[in-house]
Amino acid sequence: MSVHETTDRPAPLAHFPDDGTYRWLELADGGSRYGVSAIAARDGYLELHLTMTRWGPDVRRNLARDLEWLKTEARRLGLSKIMGVRADDLGRFDKRLFRFARLYGFNETCVFQTASLAVG
Repeated sequence: MSVHETTDRPAPLAHFPDDGTYRWLELADGGSRYGVSAIAARDGYLELHLTMTRWGPDVRRNLARDLEWLKTEARRLGLSKIMGVRADDLGRFDKRLFRFARLYGFNETCVFQTASLAVG
């Protein structure tokens, strides 16, 4: 299996809080990492953040199997949906996201932006 849970927050997800909210996943084949992920159980759905570090036909097939693992995990947690969320702390919009999501059966796409203000 290419999904491995880790206790260490992966560097590409350093902008996520490391306070127990998220579970950290490493995606690898043959010892070579092709992505990292953060997941969190929410009210009725599994929140998914995915960062790919390598791509290609083999990775695409592995990612399809990884999604089956995520579906099983969501069911185990009693959650009825997986919601993929893209967070970019530099404020960039990636128009490839929706096409990528459709490859794996995700639908109900929307754009969601946030801004934070620390009140000290």
